[in-house]
Amino acid sequence: MSTLTVPKYQRVKRQLIQKIESGKFPPGSPFPSEHQLLKLYDVSRPTLIRSLQELVNDGYLTRQRGKGTFVAKRQHPNESPYGKAASPTSPLTVFISEDIANLSGPAREIQLRILRGIQEALGNAYNSAAIRHTPRNAVDPQTLAFLETTPPGIAMLIEPSCFTTLKPMLCEHGWEIWSINEKTDDGHCVYIDQQHAGYLATRFLIDAGRTKIALLNGPCHTYWGFEARKQGYLQALNEAGILPQKTRILEMHHSIDSEAGRTMMRQLLKNKVDLDGVVGASDSKAMGAMAHARECKIDVPSQIMFVSIDNTLAEQADPPLPAVAMPLEAMGYQAASLAQLTWTHRKMFTPYISQTCLRPSLIER
Repeated sequence: MSTLTVPKYQRVKRQLIQKIESGKFPPGSPFPSEHQLLKLYDVSRPTLIRSLQELVNDGYLTRQRGKGTFVAKRQHPNESPYGKAASPTSPLTVFISEDIANLSGPAREIQLRILRGIQEALGNAYNSAAIRHTPRNAVDPQTLAFLETTPPGIAMLIEPSCFTTLKPMLCEHGWEIWSINEKTDDGHCVYIDQQHAGYLATRFLIDAGRTKIALLNGPCHTYWGFEARKQGYLQALNEAGILPQKTRILEMHHSIDSEAGRTMMRQLLKNKVDLDGVVGASDSKAMGAMAHARECKIDVPSQIMFVSIDNTLAEQADPPLPAVAMPLEAMGYQAASLAQLTWTHRKMFTPYISQTCLRPSLIER
């Protein structure tokens, strides 16, 4: 298993490529100087230099001694900015469960960020990729017809536990399976270290002097990530010598996630559970809990400090929430990049299983 994130030089490189391909910097035009670019991007000079050198190596820029750096005339306009584009014989299809696709709010934002990462990795080839919404753990006639009429290629399953019926059918038809946002032991997968996310959030509160920390979680039996976040929470408490209390660990699902946070916070206060910190397993849960605490005249964060996991809405909270940022776009990007690489060069590789684990990071506010 490898631990990967998208380095700063890669992020700058992608943004510059997008500007080149959008026509902002047309072929043959002078490219902005390092001084100008450093003003635009919050990176160090060595990071910027690496980004520019890769653009030169990839054929996007050309350097002329004594004259400067210029935008190169691309010979392969259909090539992806981040590697070779998918060939017509290597179709990529993204499968999303209908119930997940129909979610709104932060849950939908999570899916959109994963898809944006896939789009960034594929570049122009993304236009030829297909996104299919299918029933959870069932194969409808439309999907069955698709499998019968489409040559096998890359199947990217967002949360593969939603596809217990479809997944074996894809394998039978010769598709290469890549699982996203969930760890699997029977195939390729790219996922986030959910345990580390729970650990980081809890550690943040402990480092702030909090010792009576509640966890407002989702139901562990429905999603492996909730159980992993709980284990990270317990790990941080154990390292700090804090004995966990069952009364401070709650699980609840609700169609409106913030309402679950409110309900759990209401339960904690009604039961007079002593606490000075709260970890919300999602931004919405933490925001709902924090709103209820403030309605009860509890001073935030001096009396109770809140931290969330996801970082899709945390900045919009009042006050803004510190949060563990999940690398959702990086997950989509890594999955699509690795899938394209192994598919394009599959005749050169000995069959193997690729499992990539991405690490979340803490955003203090």
